[in-house]
Amino acid sequence: MVQLAQQQAAAQVPLELTDRYQAFVILQLAELHGWSPQQLFELSDEHWRELAAVTAQFDQLERRRVLHLAFEQHLARQILDAVSRRAALPLQVPASPQVQIVTCIDAREESFRRYLEEVCPEIETFGNAGFFCVPMYYRGAAEATFTALCPVVIKPQNWIVEDVVYQLEDSHRQRAAARRLLGRASQRFDSGSRSSFSGALLTALLGPLATVPLLGRILFPHFMAQMQSTAGQFVAPPAVTRLRLERREGTPAGPDDEGIGFTLTEMVTMSERSLRDIGLTSGFAPLVVFLGHGSSCMNNPHESAYHCGACSGSPGGANGRALAAMLNDQRVRRRLRERGLEIPDETWFIGGLHNTATEEIQFFDLELLPSSHVGRLRELRGFLVEACQRNAQERCRRFDAASLEIEKAAALLHVRERAEDLAQTRPEYGNCTNAVCFVGRRERTRGLYLDRRCFMHSYDPESDDSQCTILGRILGAVVPVCSGINLQYFFSYIDSPGWGCGTKLPHNVTSLLGLMTGYCSDLRTGLPAQMVEIHEPTRLLVVLDLEPSRITELLNSEPELGRVVHNEWVSLMAYSS
Repeated sequence: MVQLAQQQAAAQVPLELTDRYQAFVILQLAELHGWSPQQLFELSDEHWRELAAVTAQFDQLERRRVLHLAFEQHLARQILDAVSRRAALPLQVPASPQVQIVTCIDAREESFRRYLEEVCPEIETFGNAGFFCVPMYYRGAAEATFTALCPVVIKPQNWIVEDVVYQLEDSHRQRAAARRLLGRASQRFDSGSRSSFSGALLTALLGPLATVPLLGRILFPHFMAQMQSTAGQFVAPPAVTRLRLERREGTPAGPDDEGIGFTLTEMVTMSERSLRDIGLTSGFAPLVVFLGHGSSCMNNPHESAYHCGACSGSPGGANGRALAAMLNDQRVRRRLRERGLEIPDETWFIGGLHNTATEEIQFFDLELLPSSHVGRLRELRGFLVEACQRNAQERCRRFDAASLEIEKAAALLHVRERAEDLAQTRPEYGNCTNAVCFVGRRERTRGLYLDRRCFMHSYDPESDDSQCTILGRILGAVVPVCSGINLQYFFSYIDSPGWGCGTKLPHNVTSLLGLMTGYCSDLRTGLPAQMVEIHEPTRLLVVLDLEPSRITELLNSEPELGRVVHNEWVSLMAYSS
């Protein structure tokens, strides 16, 4: 540890500017500009002093800064050239989409959306911040506490719970009793293992038994996951649950039973904002899916960094489920119709969750799905399976353990095994390689290969007013979330031991508060080296589907956004067709 610190300190000491080194720099400049020895010989003393001063100012730190700016500019030109050329081509939007899928703006969903549109051109996709304009404190049926599901810059004003729809059959009663018994035993075991005497006793008695599943998780991760899933069916909670969404008008919101839920007015306002923000105000498909995302992986204290950034590091399936339930409410639709937002009677909304580690899709409240839409959902599942396989195959090119020639089905199995492997330090790379945030119409980028590097938020400038109210609202959530993710990867890469947290391998969870390296370090912040090792550190480039002349007005109307841009934490560019 001491030797490593000495090496880092030595690396930070600038190279001594000796006469020999300065002469070498001047020689490089002469070769670059084609200066002859005669020209250098004829320079006056004053010119030599000026040349020496310039070379002294352009030290190693300044060189690295210029090189990094050049790298960022090179990447920006590649991206902007691709987007501008694609925008000049004819639009590729289905005239009457059969399914519309709204995903999170997360960079991992870029490839997923691309493959969905490739597999079925009649599918139309949108991007929205993963909380879908439904900020809330949420408590699932199997959770003890509420979790904030919204960006960190927003404080939720509502509490939502998931209730179990109880069944009266004997089998369900037996499972409920078994769950209660198992829960009490697990709680007592957990509390007993924390005391000195019982902890040592339990470790001595049950420790050897724990080696069997431990070895199984390392040697046969996928098989052990299937075994655990099969064994857990006996005590699994009922599949039918409901979100407690509504509370009476005039009742103050709170975590107590009376304060749970949204008022009807709040549901209408959130539904309208979510649809208008992404430009989905007409041309509704018969089936519309709000697909949140999360990531499951074994033995990973950094798991929240793989979840949804717009949901404060938690899965966003509950937000999509809540919004779908609101929009299926006929009272909400009537109110939206009065506000100029007509939703056809045949349109049905479904909430879902995309597991970005295992490429699995889960839908909610399917028992409420009308029979007329069952066939459409069955067909959609087939498209999703194909898109997930292709997405897994694209992801595998960055894993050393996967062959570059791996087939689609094998790639899907590989990513699922990684997520279940107890010894795997790289279940997925998350938002690694993120570099761009595109805010605009999907037809501007549909069919464009963006290499999982782009956050994508849908926005229709034609439906916005002259003050860019909708765009300002979008950027108020998108810029803090996306730039925060981008800078987290940026700093964790350029200084992994300092601003990151180094390698995962010696990390210990300490007092359920944070991580330590070994047993004697400060709490480690930032991302581990295994999450950022393939990242190219570049500040976020935000590309707006907007007239460039309106950028100044936008920055003046949004002072927080203006500070982020003017202080060069992000780059902001706009283009028009």
